[in-house]
Amino acid sequence: MVQQYDAIAVRDADIEQVVGPYREQVEMPALLRALGPVGGARVLDVGCGSGAYVRALRRRGASQVVGVDVSAPMIAEARRAEEREPLGVRYEVHDLAALPVLGEFSAAIAVAVLHYADSRRTLARMCERVCANLAPSGRLLALVGNPGLPTGVPQANGFVVHRPAHVRDGDAYTISVPTVPATTLTVHHWACGTLEDVLTSSGFADVTWEPLPGTADGDGGAAPVNLLLSARKE
Repeated sequence: MVQQYDAIAVRDADIEQVVGPYREQVEMPALLRALGPVGGARVLDVGCGSGAYVRALRRRGASQVVGVDVSAPMIAEARRAEEREPLGVRYEVHDLAALPVLGEFSAAIAVAVLHYADSRRTLARMCERVCANLAPSGRLLALVGNPGLPTGVPQANGFVVHRPAHVRDGDAYTISVPTVPATTLTVHHWACGTLEDVLTSSGFADVTWEPLPGTADGDGGAAPVNLLLSARKE
């Protein structure tokens, strides 16, 4: 996964042109609305990439925002954005499955990162490490790959899922991003029920699915590329 993300970091600007509009119009508003007011909050972004969400949270008044990512080139890109526009965001390189305790955060977000877990044990470790960084009753909001997307069909953000028939939990499949040339990501299939079970066994409660306005799960638009999962530390 590290090598994959390091390669993606080189093409971050091209990928941003593809994913940016859908993120800004659909996913970010849904996540921020579900998170609620963040004034004075301490927020951890796991799998922060080049930092779009952490910058948005800082601008909305979060008192402390930390972004972590497994890819050093991605974090370098995020730090360059911080140099261009200083917001007081801290970035660190960490593998989520081995994330140390960086603080006691009131909320954590995980945007399109849990589907990189290649086994149920890795998925559980990711969830456990997020939980260890949350204060009691702290929230996790995670955008996770929609396991019901049809294969071979361009989605609302241009992604094309290439999933094998009769897919099972943990099975690998690829996603094509319509850059020039195309960028290919390898991810893993996790059913919604499996994600719920793993979160519950990792120290979370109140596991629910949040609506995404502007999608088929919200107000009648296209099917969401990702689903929005909410949980609270017990």
